[in-house]
Amino acid sequence: MSEQRVALVTGSATGLGARIVRSFADRGFGVVVNHLFDNEADSLREEISREHGADAVLTCQADVADRAQVQAMYGETIRNFGRVDVLVNCAGINLDAPFMEITDESWDAVISAHLKGHFVCGQEFVNHNPDRDGVIINLGAAAGSIGRRNGANFCAAKAGVIVLTKCMALELAPRIRVNCLVPGSVQTREVIDRYDLETPEGLEKELATLPLGRLGEFEDITHMVHCIVDAKFTTGAKFYVNGGQYMH
Repeated sequence: MSEQRVALVTGSATGLGARIVRSFADRGFGVVVNHLFDNEADSLREEISREHGADAVLTCQADVADRAQVQAMYGETIRNFGRVDVLVNCAGINLDAPFMEITDESWDAVISAHLKGHFVCGQEFVNHNPDRDGVIINLGAAAGSIGRRNGANFCAAKAGVIVLTKCMALELAPRIRVNCLVPGSVQTREVIDRYDLETPEGLEKELATLPLGRLGEFEDITHMVHCIVDAKFTTGAKFYVNGGQYMH
């Protein structure tokens, strides 16, 4: 079996997930790009292949809340790489609406994508990693602690992720460490659109909430991802990377 470590990042065809995948590839990991749409993952696979070789990257289409699809994704990962060492649960969706306008369908979809997805992918990580140490990083959100308007489904899901992380950390120790990464205002498309960051007014308003006086860069998040991976005496913790926007 290869000694190359392997990282699987869910929801990683674009945005923050894609940057996390690239950061693992740059550190010599084999990487698995999980996605729902083939066209979004192809360009990332080609980019990583050019820089690190075609055998460094695998793309897997799977709905993270669908047990059979997740099992198939892990099976393909093991066949391709022979192992999986790190899981980063990054997949999720936003379907925002005022509380009284959230439908059962949008509630279920958001809870499923975040909370059930983290649960299913975490269980299958353990099932497919029976005899080696491993690391799971769940993606949280400050909204899971403080709430926000027009996002009760998202906030409830992320609150669940924070507590799920603690339960997983307790039960999977000592072999598998589980921590929660909570990013702040990083310049993803979703954050830019939500807070109107392409307008001077929107940018000024958001910067006023950040004691460090700037938006987060992707590298701020990926640096913390690798700190968590390397922190061998840390489990069940939350790591806030938000410029002081929310202190806890």
